[in-house]
Amino acid sequence: MRPPGSPPDNPVIVDTVVLRYFLLAGRFDLLAEVLEDQIMVSRIVYDPVGEGRDIVHSEMDRSIQFQERRAANLELSADERERAGRFSSRLAMIYDLHTSIRIAIADMSRQERELYAKLVSPDHSHEYGLAFPLGDGEAASIAIAVERECTLATDDNDALKALHSLRPDHPYLRIRRILINAADLGFIDPAEANRIHSEMRNCGFWDRKSPFPE
Repeated sequence: MRPPGSPPDNPVIVDTVVLRYFLLAGRFDLLAEVLEDQIMVSRIVYDPVGEGRDIVHSEMDRSIQFQERRAANLELSADERERAGRFSSRLAMIYDLHTSIRIAIADMSRQERELYAKLVSPDHSHEYGLAFPLGDGEAASIAIAVERECTLATDDNDALKALHSLRPDHPYLRIRRILINAADLGFIDPAEANRIHSEMRNCGFWDRKSPFPE
């Protein structure tokens, strides 16, 4: 098994944070190239069955609806509404990506659901070194990664802390590492990797360290 952060040599399960920011930056294609074309996500992260319904369950659908509400909120400035509308359109690309079989939906097994239930429970947070339980998407992604021996793609620090407590040597990828890998593989150059990272930061991504020295 390769060390954490290296290019994956096994299937990769992608959580909401990684999927969201590559969509917001308009570079899902690059994520797919680095991860060998098909992206696997938990149904909690994205559930195509929920498309168009008034009640949605997946985190991606909720993200899209949140941005749509902001885009329609006349109490916000015109710039804020335009930005939210742009974000909702970019996130909504996931609908076509699933239809084109570029996103695979993973349903949790019984064992995975048992681990997921512990990761989202306040009663078990201390077992994973956490002050608070994980969010649904991160917990589901970890459960699938651990049980199926998949690389975990996440930029959630608590998710990585929980993963380390379960399996200290389990492989994972952060967004910055994915961009570095993309440059190393020749899909983009270092300047483009930094530009994409900067666009993600403009969309709310917290990471302030660029993939390559400026």
